[in-house]
Amino acid sequence: MSMHFINLIEIQDYPESTVVTRTSNGVPLSYIFDDTWDFSGNGLRGVGKPASFSFVNINDGWKKDIQSTLFQISQFIEENELYVPNMSSVRYWKDGLFIIAQGLDGTNWSSLSDDKVSQNFLRRINKLSLSKSLINTLSVTINKLNQAGICHRTFDNKDFKCNSPSVKQAIAIPIGMYAPLLSNAIKIIETYHPYRHKISGVMKKAHGVYDSIWEVADPDKTIKSIRSKVGRELKKIKHNIPGFNVLLNGDEILRIQSSCLLVALAFTGARIGEVLSFNKKSYKEKPKANNEVISLVKGETTKGTDGIPKNTVWQTHSIVKDALELSYDMTEYSREFHKNEINDKYLSKEITNDQYIHSNRELSNAFIVCLRVNIKNFTLSHVHRKLYSLMNSFGIKATEEDVEEFNRLNPSREGDLTIGGLFQKLSPHDFRRSFAVFFKRYGFGSAVTLKFQYKHKNINMSDYYANNAALQAMEDVLLDNELLNIMNQEGINMGVDIFHDIYNETTHLSGGAGDRITKDKFNELEKGHNIFMNRAEIESLVKNGTLSAVKLPTGGYCLNSTCSRLCGIFQFAAEIKPCEHQVITDNEAKNILRQNKRLVESFRGMNTGDTMMQSILIGLKQKIKLNEIILKKHKLKFDNFDDAVKNVINTQEV
Repeated sequence: MSMHFINLIEIQDYPESTVVTRTSNGVPLSYIFDDTWDFSGNGLRGVGKPASFSFVNINDGWKKDIQSTLFQISQFIEENELYVPNMSSVRYWKDGLFIIAQGLDGTNWSSLSDDKVSQNFLRRINKLSLSKSLINTLSVTINKLNQAGICHRTFDNKDFKCNSPSVKQAIAIPIGMYAPLLSNAIKIIETYHPYRHKISGVMKKAHGVYDSIWEVADPDKTIKSIRSKVGRELKKIKHNIPGFNVLLNGDEILRIQSSCLLVALAFTGARIGEVLSFNKKSYKEKPKANNEVISLVKGETTKGTDGIPKNTVWQTHSIVKDALELSYDMTEYSREFHKNEINDKYLSKEITNDQYIHSNRELSNAFIVCLRVNIKNFTLSHVHRKLYSLMNSFGIKATEEDVEEFNRLNPSREGDLTIGGLFQKLSPHDFRRSFAVFFKRYGFGSAVTLKFQYKHKNINMSDYYANNAALQAMEDVLLDNELLNIMNQEGINMGVDIFHDIYNETTHLSGGAGDRITKDKFNELEKGHNIFMNRAEIESLVKNGTLSAVKLPTGGYCLNSTCSRLCGIFQFAAEIKPCEHQVITDNEAKNILRQNKRLVESFRGMNTGDTMMQSILIGLKQKIKLNEIILKKHKLKFDNFDDAVKNVINTQEV
């Protein structure tokens, strides 16, 4: 039996003169039935964030009712909850009302109160195969209609069927591809940072050449011939900037700018909107003991602030200072052009005071549009395309090892990366997840720490660990809960990967714990079990702390997280007796094989007969021979090492 509710509030009939948004000075900005609602007068917003949204894609039969309902809901909230809904909320409800209208085939919102209509509505909606995010938008908007008394019906997300594929996790870049990606970007910054002002000067001159030719161009000549003349004149511009091509299409500037952006993303872990708020003065240094400093970068975030920009701080590396300076200073020619443009528009009243202030805020940042075109937003957009294009230009291709690591780090994307190929996409958020993976899995200080050469110095990220404790006491440093959660999850994922390798994948195990697990696995196989523990079982044990592992810089893992032994010393064996908690898999044995080759090279380089080096050489040899025992257990091929320490008689062999 259908239930009908009375006393519902109908959609109000508003006159066309109804003002929905105003400037900060109270001047009407948007009227209720305008195709676009402009919220630029509603206070500060994040750089690169839109100030308006459009109704043009909504069919005319529904558009006015949706606009009236949006205004009605906004008024209800403002009057009853004492706050003014911001643009993102109103746009969110607009999208929700459009979906509801599709489900109802109209805008009779109150009819949702009828059980029969509601059931038909659910069937129609479930045929649309909505994503989880759109289902959330839908249910929230229906509940807003209920809250405002427009319909007596509420829904929860579980009431709707989600038929669209689940959203894949952001990519964690394999370390073998991450290192050359950053190294190439760093090389570009190192090359062009000294020439950043010259680049701006050359580009300003080039645009001057372009303007002067077009000002006196013969109207009878074809555009093609005029452009050819521009090209010839640009080639005459002399400069000493290495490898820099004078192009007016922005490609050359964008190549350098994208490298700066990539480095800023990779060395902060910040979101793209936050990085786009950085300017050349954002970099700061906080003094530390022993004449050292902690590198910081200041910017804005709108996450969790209801869209209102909030100043905050991230820990970073000093290379970001040069990246921001380069991106800012080399685009000064474009900044000057756009500032003159918005000044003219403001004086002629083409833009409001609010729009003028926001445009100048955007132009004060490092990552601005480098084309001299008539635009409204001056912050870089479509960043994912720019980063992907940059990676393509570096010619980085995946190896077999990269593919294996990619599949391990990105199980929901297994198969997306092939040998000799590239990722299917590269977004700013991929660097955020890679930052977390890098931090958790590679420790910014372990044996596989990425090191980059910059200005004749090694960039070693181990400072992150050293500085992290000092930053805990700083009240103005952002505690990014989302990034911390990503890091925590990566810690769990890493533990699952380690134990899945130990129990299910490796053929051989060595070390004290490895020998015990091998015996246990053999017993399980005798019982007919093919898998000792599946990933779900491992994950539950990692989460509750039953299973824990510490990755050793020397290769392998220690399964006793409270162990006080010195297994992690790189070049020497701290204790001859094998550790009962150590386990080495086939993959880790391969790392030990590579390590042993380096140790042999070090030994032979130092083995000159110098008596001062004898103790070191004896220790090195002991470590090499111990590693050989491990390599034999894992059936790996190696050249047996039998070099003698020069000038030492009866050296004890292992």
